[in-house]
Amino acid sequence: MTRVHDDLQARARKRYRALRRKQRDPRFRKVMGRFVAEGLLATTIEGIPLHEKPVPLAEALWAGTVEPRIMELLPAVLVKKPRLLRLPKELPDDVAAVMYAIRHGKQAPSFRGVAPDRYLPWVTEVGRKGKSPSVLKSFRFKHEDVLRLSRLRESLPASSDTEVVRMALELLEGTSPA
Repeated sequence: MTRVHDDLQARARKRYRALRRKQRDPRFRKVMGRFVAEGLLATTIEGIPLHEKPVPLAEALWAGTVEPRIMELLPAVLVKKPRLLRLPKELPDDVAAVMYAIRHGKQAPSFRGVAPDRYLPWVTEVGRKGKSPSVLKSFRFKHEDVLRLSRLRESLPASSDTEVVRMALELLEGTSPA
């Protein structure tokens, strides 16, 4: 019984030392410092310097293997505050897929072992609080409809065609029998 207990303690100490070593890695300290400086995360790890410059995505993905909260936060940061990261020209496929799903309101896939119910709540917490990212939609209008939108934009307190469409939808929704 004591041998099993001692073995468990030895393995736990070994894992703890490995975790502490990874937490001292400059990549981890830079990423954690960036998210702490932005007010997205808090930490009790001593000696994490605040970091104001964008951090490489590869380093953030690595740091997410050390601190799971970073991996939960990354999809929201990629969509709502990408300026916190230095993105490569070609995004990894799983990163691109999760960003596409969030932006287009599609079924969200798991992200490097993190379930959507763990990372999606962050989307409304990053950037403008309580706001989800706009969903991109495109429509084909006849020329007369485009002119009508322009006239309405000038006559209504709307600064864009999108605002005119939103106002019309709200008006229709308010007067519809449903």
